Amino acid sequence: MPQNEHEFKEMIAIDIFYPDHPPRTESKLFAQTKRHLVKVLDTPCWVCGVKDKREVHHFHAEWADADGIDWDKMRVLHPNFPWSTFKEPSDFIDSEYNMMVLCETHHRAKDRGIHMMPYPIWIMQREQRADFVFASEVA
Repeated sequence: MPQNEHEFKEMIAIDIFYPDHPPRTESKLFAQTKRHLVKVLDTPCWVCGVKDKREVHHFHAEWADADGIDWDKMRVLHPNFPWSTFKEPSDFIDSEYNMMVLCETHHRAKDRGIHMMPYPIWIMQREQRADFVFASEVA
């Protein structure tokens, strides 16, 4: 264990419901958004800045939540999104506005990925000192 640090272990069990939805397919807009952010703009990982093994993360709304979202509420919460272009949920969900570029580690890895831990814990990785050890090395 690193000096002057203490370990925090917690088992998190999540019990939520998703609205019924068909199996996920990659929309044309999602593919365009990912290509533009990763290949054209060469956007680095939002957390660590690396440009290796980058993926895009749905940030404000996930695809599986689309049929459970109050879109009028979303218009109020996200006034900077170009709502005049909105015809269906994927127009927001798969847009650049709703995406965060992350490396594979900060997207899906155990003890590092946004899909694997609560946001208030996950975000520390972006702000941590260079000499601070957040978690054990990724295997």
